[in-house]
Amino acid sequence: MTKRARATPAADRGAGARRAFQRALRRAGAPFAGLVPEPGRDDVSWSLLIGDLLTGLPDGGLLTGLDAPHGARGLCLLQQPVVDALIEVQTTGRVDPVQGPDRPFTKIDIALTKDFIELLLSAFAAELDGVQGVDWPRRMSFGGPLADRRQLPLLMPDAAYHQFEVELSLGEGAKTGKVLLIVPAGSGSAAAQQAARSALDPAWQTAFRQTIVGAEVDLDVILMRRVRSLAELERLAPGDLIPFEAADLANISLEDRNGRIVLRGRLGQQGGRRAVRLTTEPATRSPGSSAEAAPPPDPAPAPPGDGQDPGMPEAAGRQIPGPDGSDPAARPIA
Repeated sequence: MTKRARATPAADRGAGARRAFQRALRRAGAPFAGLVPEPGRDDVSWSLLIGDLLTGLPDGGLLTGLDAPHGARGLCLLQQPVVDALIEVQTTGRVDPVQGPDRPFTKIDIALTKDFIELLLSAFAAELDGVQGVDWPRRMSFGGPLADRRQLPLLMPDAAYHQFEVELSLGEGAKTGKVLLIVPAGSGSAAAQQAARSALDPAWQTAFRQTIVGAEVDLDVILMRRVRSLAELERLAPGDLIPFEAADLANISLEDRNGRIVLRGRLGQQGGRRAVRLTTEPATRSPGSSAEAAPPPDPAPAPPGDGQDPGMPEAAGRQIPGPDGSDPAARPIA
């Protein structure tokens, strides 16, 4: 009775959105003579949670932020062959079939790809006319490159996201690379949450508050759990490191004394201090780290303000005593 309303996952939009994105890619490449983008294999993922979204991003490529109305944000990823092809057709007039080594992207690279991204966003908005079930912002704009992916959990608003992924053939097959467009789903908007809250009976809310709202509840903020053998536990010493993934920062759970998950959240900052921002959607662990998780199988972070950089892939090991004062050596290590 007291659980907050959860957003209903978006239903499959069918082939309409896929075709719209493919046509938008062709329209965005039309002004670039010699580019000739031809969509190949494609995939659409609906209502991804922030932790799964960031964990599943392909390595490398030019990642840019997208600005949407009401503070929403999206992402666009161009793999390096796509960026190289855009630069080549604007400098030499053709796509070079030789693929160069991975390299950092310069300001010139970003300037030569910005127009393509803006054209893609505009064309996609136009191609969505008549497509049913569009619950994301139709018009978004180029927001700038994102060089440090470790900061994404702090930059992306808490919401569900749709991901469009297409493999492009460029220059009549001279190069091949993927384009990813990630848009915020409207089901996670503040308006939808407010509508769900207003649907509750006001009289029941008042009676509920008067009855139990003053009760105290002990809660633990958990980033991750790790299971270790007794031999491994005995070998631990001050200064040892227990690694964790960047996605763990977006998969924090708020648990009661019995280990039941009450709310989800992600690690962030407020006023220059570490903070846990509560979310409305349950987050999931990345596949690579779930194998070591102890029941309950949800990750758990060191408390804010411990001096660790939230962007670092590792943090010093420490033991967290149980809320009942039990021996920390008998509990999972966080």
